[in-house]
Amino acid sequence: MGSYLSTTSNKQIIPEPGSKFVQKYFSQKDLRLAEDLRKICNEKSKENDPCASAEIFHQMGLLYKTKSPDKISLIRSAALLNAAISRQPSNQQFKDDLQQFCTELLQTAGAEKMDADLMQISNQAAQMIKEMRDTAQQSLSVLENIPYDITIEEQKRLEVKKIHDIKLIQEEITQKYGDVMRYIAEKCIEIMGKKPCEFCIAAMGSLARSEVTPYSDFEHIILLEEGVKKRKKQEKVLEYFRWFSVIFNIIVINLKETIIPSVAIPSLNDVTKKGGDWFFDSYTTRGISFDGMMPFACKFPLGRAEKTKNKPWTTELIQTVSNMVKYLDQEEIIKNGYKIHQVICTTTLIYGSHTIYGLYTDQVKSSLQNNKESNHDLLKQQLKEDLKNFDVFENLNNLFGSSKCNIKRVVYRSTSIFIAALGQLYSIDKVSSFAIIQQLHENKIINDETAHLLSYAVAVSCQVRLSWYMNKQSQDDYVGEDEVFHVTDNPYSKLTDIVGRKSSVDYFIIASKLQKILRNDLDNLRCDITIDLKDKFEMLFLLGLYDQVISESKQFFEHKPRNASLDDEHCIKCLEALAYQRKDQIKESLSVWEQLDQQDIQDDICKGYVMVYKAKCLMELNRYQEALQQVDDIISKIHDLKVPERSKYIWLYYLHNTNGWCKQEMGQYQDAAKEYRESLKYFDLRYDQNQPVVKVNKERTLRNIGCCLYKLGDYDAAISEVKESLKICERNNVPVVDKCYSYGLLGKCHFAKAEYDTALTYFKTKLDLQLHNVRWGSCRNIAIIIFIGIAKVLIFLQADNNVQSL
Repeated sequence: MGSYLSTTSNKQIIPEPGSKFVQKYFSQKDLRLAEDLRKICNEKSKENDPCASAEIFHQMGLLYKTKSPDKISLIRSAALLNAAISRQPSNQQFKDDLQQFCTELLQTAGAEKMDADLMQISNQAAQMIKEMRDTAQQSLSVLENIPYDITIEEQKRLEVKKIHDIKLIQEEITQKYGDVMRYIAEKCIEIMGKKPCEFCIAAMGSLARSEVTPYSDFEHIILLEEGVKKRKKQEKVLEYFRWFSVIFNIIVINLKETIIPSVAIPSLNDVTKKGGDWFFDSYTTRGISFDGMMPFACKFPLGRAEKTKNKPWTTELIQTVSNMVKYLDQEEIIKNGYKIHQVICTTTLIYGSHTIYGLYTDQVKSSLQNNKESNHDLLKQQLKEDLKNFDVFENLNNLFGSSKCNIKRVVYRSTSIFIAALGQLYSIDKVSSFAIIQQLHENKIINDETAHLLSYAVAVSCQVRLSWYMNKQSQDDYVGEDEVFHVTDNPYSKLTDIVGRKSSVDYFIIASKLQKILRNDLDNLRCDITIDLKDKFEMLFLLGLYDQVISESKQFFEHKPRNASLDDEHCIKCLEALAYQRKDQIKESLSVWEQLDQQDIQDDICKGYVMVYKAKCLMELNRYQEALQQVDDIISKIHDLKVPERSKYIWLYYLHNTNGWCKQEMGQYQDAAKEYRESLKYFDLRYDQNQPVVKVNKERTLRNIGCCLYKLGDYDAAISEVKESLKICERNNVPVVDKCYSYGLLGKCHFAKAEYDTALTYFKTKLDLQLHNVRWGSCRNIAIIIFIGIAKVLIFLQADNNVQSL
């Protein structure tokens, strides 16, 4: 094995592998380098100076190389060295060290072709990937969005065309992506020499479903012919494929699209320790790489190679067919606990023996059939979890409490995982969403219209994800991550730009209908999807298209369909009133609520909305006494409504909050604080505390309590409440205007306590936020007032002979 003596930029010598000082040296040096990196990262753990962090990554890469022949450390070393080059592409020393690393890796692996150039192989793969991306970009650029106002016949024709076009695009990307992986696999066989047994590589995830993007991860397993583990030289066979996998992964890493957190450097991204997962790699392009090494991931041949405290075993995905299928057994599923059983069921052959792969798919089918009852129970349990995590209505609501829209979570997964679940429920052996839908239709489980709607939803979700990744030139799931949204901004504006308003609205209607089906009795499903008027108006509102809600409501009532029910009319009117309210047109909103209040509404959900939001409108119009009277009249009625408890709780939260605000504005601060605290009781009963929109509501209620306490002169208690609200602000992406209010209130409290230094700090923090994050045109007067406030503080500080420099 070649020498690993290397010299870093500051002339530090890294000891030879095998030295008794290596482990101690490694641990100490690793922690020091991690601490050095932390010092040059900002409060969000992003690098302030990529050139400086490149030097650190280079040293860490050389350091991890000292743990050779440990395979995981070598993979980490490659990722770190490539990260250094990405940040300093002109640094020849970095490039030389990576080339040296690749040469020595082949010696360590016992490769037959020692002179293979891994960098050249990566470069060739990169060229193939570029061609794939260029072709995909060209194909996407000619897709047309479906106009909003067209005839039903024309809409159907364009939807069928969209489905056809997206299928072709996905098939082409899938083929080209597979070609890249086959090329790398062939090169790895050439490098390692004659294979010791027959084998195949099976891809999982979106590649298996033919829904892969040109920036997706490569999740895969290696299947070996039967009898390997009975041979005397079985360990040698396994080592061949382990080193095959290491070389394969390092060729992929050399594409420079592997983010540092995915290789789970313990000193940077240890998810098993509180505070251990701190580094965020915002610099590296997130593109084609292998699945991450985090304990909950590891969907690549080496698998979970490191033990954790809670899972003190390893899970290798280089197995014979029969041993791989054992991961589908109940005991193994419970033991492994990171859902490996789900992904190994959905595969496609990428390279190697068709015979072995055919045997594997047959045994998977047999195992699933033999354990049908227990698998059904597992599926129901998983569906319950997925329906909560990817609930369309909750996710759409939450986006108005956050400036980030996760494309994969909110769009792609809100249909794909549930179509896959339908396939499992009906024992469909297809893997792509389109193929599952077609088989469900052929088996007469779904009708023509449902098959069309589901296929269209899949096409839209694929287009959204593909287009967004291609535009970002990265596997970047977030829309708006680095942008600051004003409280009135629509987080869906960029989403609707991708596929158009019509497709966005229809997609989420179909997704919500599919989820509703799966919330019912799974043993007696009725799978047909129908879309009615209420669905359309409800989704327009959820997507923040308030002008569209109002205009279409007026059109509806001008040309009311004969078959429209009173429930439909009342629901549409409620949404119109809510739309006016969201647009701050409170008088118009109140007018609609008052119209509804005069009607005989049978639906208790509509009754509740009318009562609650009429009171909120009165409050927002400063008609506090009327609002208080309205709340007093309806609180008992809310309890009598036949609606889910969660609806009652949220309405009671709003009602007590309305009372609190009215009494606060009327100067009844003690009673106001009491009402706010009462509202929080219902708030905690109703809400999932992890939802972003919930955190904003709770933060505002706590701040309002603090404001009342400030007015009562209880400054310490006020500070305590406001600091609690700020904790929510700092931990979550709440609107900047909320942070400004809280810092301003803290400044006032400390000012009142004559703690002028502290007050000045909070006023300055508020001013900085106003100037850098909120649109200047809308807050100029606020900024001037803050300047005056700071001036007043300075006067007091001067009087105390304690002037602090600005």
